[in-house]
Amino acid sequence: MFNGGCAGLLKIMMAEHAGFCYGVRRAVQAAEEAAQNGPVVSLGPLIHNQQETARLERLGVKGICSEKQADPVLIRTHGVGPEFYVELKKQGRKIIDTTCPYVRKAQLAAQEAQEQGYQVIILGDKNHAEVQGIVAWAENRAIVVASLQELKKLELRDRVALLAQTTEKEERFAELVPYLQERSTDLKVFPTICSATRIRQKAAAKLAQEVNLMIVVGGKHSSNTKKLAEVCRKYISTYQIEDAQELKPDWFQDKLKVGVTAGASTPDWIIKEVVEQMEKINEKNAEENLEVIKEPLSPQNVQTGDLIKGTIVQVSSEEVLIDIGGKAEGILPVTEFANEGADLKEHLQVGEEILVEVIKAEQEGEIILSRKKVYLHEVMDKLEQAQESGEIIEAPVVEIVKGGLLVDVGIKGFVPASQVERFFVKDFQEYLQKTLRLKVLEIDQEKEKVVLSQRVVLEEEYEKQRTALLTELAEGQTRKGIVKRLTNFGAFVDLGGIDGLLHVSELGWGRVNHPADVVQVGDEVEVYILKVDQEKGKVSLSLKELLADPWQEAIKKYKVNSIISGKVVRIVPFGAFVELEPGLDGLIHISRISEQRIDKVTDVLKEGQEIKVKIMEIDLEKKRISLSLKDVAEDQEKAEYTSYLNQQFSRDTVTIGELLKEGQGDIIKDKIE
Repeated sequence: MFNGGCAGLLKIMMAEHAGFCYGVRRAVQAAEEAAQNGPVVSLGPLIHNQQETARLERLGVKGICSEKQADPVLIRTHGVGPEFYVELKKQGRKIIDTTCPYVRKAQLAAQEAQEQGYQVIILGDKNHAEVQGIVAWAENRAIVVASLQELKKLELRDRVALLAQTTEKEERFAELVPYLQERSTDLKVFPTICSATRIRQKAAAKLAQEVNLMIVVGGKHSSNTKKLAEVCRKYISTYQIEDAQELKPDWFQDKLKVGVTAGASTPDWIIKEVVEQMEKINEKNAEENLEVIKEPLSPQNVQTGDLIKGTIVQVSSEEVLIDIGGKAEGILPVTEFANEGADLKEHLQVGEEILVEVIKAEQEGEIILSRKKVYLHEVMDKLEQAQESGEIIEAPVVEIVKGGLLVDVGIKGFVPASQVERFFVKDFQEYLQKTLRLKVLEIDQEKEKVVLSQRVVLEEEYEKQRTALLTELAEGQTRKGIVKRLTNFGAFVDLGGIDGLLHVSELGWGRVNHPADVVQVGDEVEVYILKVDQEKGKVSLSLKELLADPWQEAIKKYKVNSIISGKVVRIVPFGAFVELEPGLDGLIHISRISEQRIDKVTDVLKEGQEIKVKIMEIDLEKKRISLSLKDVAEDQEKAEYTSYLNQQFSRDTVTIGELLKEGQGDIIKDKIE
């Protein structure tokens, strides 16, 4: 990237981080390389810049894709839905995927949240290709909102996942989080806004406060360019243009400093043309104007807002007199030293140089100066440097306010509720006077506001621990962890830097209705690692694998043809499952429920019913037990019938001796005689 110059009266200042971002530059380079081997087509314009798109077309990169073509297909930075990949592979097309890494991150986040049963909400433009692609990765069930007002119209579910278009403004995204925290029991917030976008906007905002005019170069339909222009307009008059031909000489009349920035889809060659055209306009204007000789400082030419370095010439209990050069002296009231104490003589000495700001310049000769505003400038400059470098700032919490905390960073900085911890915090009382470790998220010089985050620091540390731990974990290991969160489908266990999922099906050998039936938040548990997905950073855990398998006991305790008691735990169309003991179920097929033909299992059995069943078969390999209800009745009938026959046989075969014992001997004797 080149630097802006200065010709004549006009100073041209180029913003840092202007022009192509990493994702766009990568896509353009991929297109140029692919075009060297023949025609290439992209799914829509590669970037939102007509001039660059036209240049790429001349190289052989076209923005229309047809099924009849056999050319390689380039997926642009905005990304596409999964159905496009399926269709292109079906056609046998070669795919060149240049989806922006931040967009891909948003796609995967939406997909994961949808699969886990979250209500996916996206902040952004529903008509933008990037947003449409993210929605597609969420099975086209995601809801897109453009503002907090639109969000308030939605009927929210208990489990919500929030993400944003990569070019969205962070302050707009931050507005949605507290609202959702109050209405959702399980909220996932995905930081999908591109850091390059934030850095670009900050650089533009900073430059806009130093110049008399801003020129924003980029496509009329480019989302990030539009937002860039919006940011600049907060501070100074701003024009958005696509190329140098749109520049007008009258824009630069009486302007001493002009700033230039450009959207992520603007190539260097267009920015260079714009700057060169501005220099030509500047040279022409310079020829038409006489050189202005600046007069020495005086009340007549000092302007409000000027920053001046002066020398202290007198200190009293009420004010400080400062020589600001030329024939001018300024008055600095004691009230301007609120941070330095009331006794000025303890802090200031005659002859000392001090930086001050002019807050009032009266024609009668009195110039009123300010130290507070200079102090604020110094603080804001340090905070900006901390933001750019990513420095961690330690600051005490001085006040609890609606929506978050106020901390002392030289001025009062705001930490939104969503940026205090990695988890939801309901009560902030314990944070008062506590020192937080923070990073600067947003700075608004005009409004003298700064937004900070401790969550970013904790997330970065967590990510480092997580990455290190992932390399240590392996399938088959046994680890101890703390239960952090319960959901309907399982429990999340902190293994010391990464959360593993203990699915409800892995909590025990028996049927578990809810994880809370087995574990509670805060419990220390020993778990078995089933699977480690290094790419996705996911770990699957099991408690069941560390428990004795009930089937091993079944070999010893249960035998075929034995009759045992059990409880009906589940009824299905083809039969009923009976729990013999926790973790051990057997199936009664519908054909073995009754001697009579039945249409529904529920005509005979109900869940929770205690019954006696006969074991018909034990399949140890498949871990299946086949049971029968009707065979129990049949066995009982057989037993009763056998008992009855035995009794009858006993009556018919009474011996003479038995009769004699019963007192019937005389009768028999008479008959014999």
